[in-house]
Amino acid sequence: MRQPLRSLASRLATLIAVTYSPMSPALAQQGPAAPARILVGFSPGGTLDVVTRALAEYLREPLNRTVTVENKPGAGGRIAIDALRAAPVDGSVAMLCPDFLTSIYPSVFRKLNYTPEKDIRPVSTVAEFPMALAVPGSSPVKTFGEYALWVRAHPDKANFGHAASGGPTHFLGLQIGKNIGSPLEDVPFQGAAPMINNLVGGNVAAGSSTVGDFAQYHNAGKLRVLAVTSAQRSPLLPDVPTFAELGFKDLTAVGTLAICLPPQTSEGTVAQWSAAIRKAVGDEKFASKIRTLGFVSAGSSPGEALAKFNTLRSFWEPIIRSSGFKAD
Repeated sequence: MRQPLRSLASRLATLIAVTYSPMSPALAQQGPAAPARILVGFSPGGTLDVVTRALAEYLREPLNRTVTVENKPGAGGRIAIDALRAAPVDGSVAMLCPDFLTSIYPSVFRKLNYTPEKDIRPVSTVAEFPMALAVPGSSPVKTFGEYALWVRAHPDKANFGHAASGGPTHFLGLQIGKNIGSPLEDVPFQGAAPMINNLVGGNVAAGSSTVGDFAQYHNAGKLRVLAVTSAQRSPLLPDVPTFAELGFKDLTAVGTLAICLPPQTSEGTVAQWSAAIRKAVGDEKFASKIRTLGFVSAGSSPGEALAKFNTLRSFWEPIIRSSGFKAD
């Protein structure tokens, strides 16, 4: 019996050595996966880039892999979509998807390089961001009610600045004019920063942008935010009412950021990314980091993310249609 026992012990020792050796498949599976990238269709240093880089940091642990950010700016995010469509479907490439890629662009552009329903697969929301209307700090207007009266009394001077034609802050301003009962002339700028500089300088009568863009200038007295589009008041601007409080419920809309994967990605990979994002955005350190930028962290299932995008599309489509605005 001794020889068979020695043989069995030898085989067991060999099996254990192979199974737990540094190069064995069993141990390799416990190590980190290959690095992943999140594409951002906007320039480095902007708020969307900053939020994505913060997210990437908090995704490392739940995804068990290094996550980096790759900027592909241009065409309002549409260049990045081309890169996502051409990416592998193994979960190594994702993209930050602001809702306007699906909620606004299909109604604005005569030709798009993608079909939202086929080419963008949201796996989880990341954050929401309210928008706001502001006037220069030197303006005699103190409230939204006073602003509405001023617009009706000075229709020839009633303009508003915004970051870009065809974006949510553009159409928000047009919808505000519709609610007031007197149209507002839109003045587009190349980004929020030059628009705010002109608003602070009094070169435009009002401005439409995100709460995060306006907060520091409002708190410094350089401009005055009159109302915000969120359902509740912003923690950055607790003294500013919501449009809903003022009786304008159809001006309640917040922008949404989500992470998307290539359309043919497997259900298992989608579920893995979704769970990891929900864990990351639920971390209070991440939430507090993006809160200073005017964002509210918000994770979701893939189905909930898609439903949010569809709801915002239903909100913006009639507003865009009534404006008659189109872009090439």
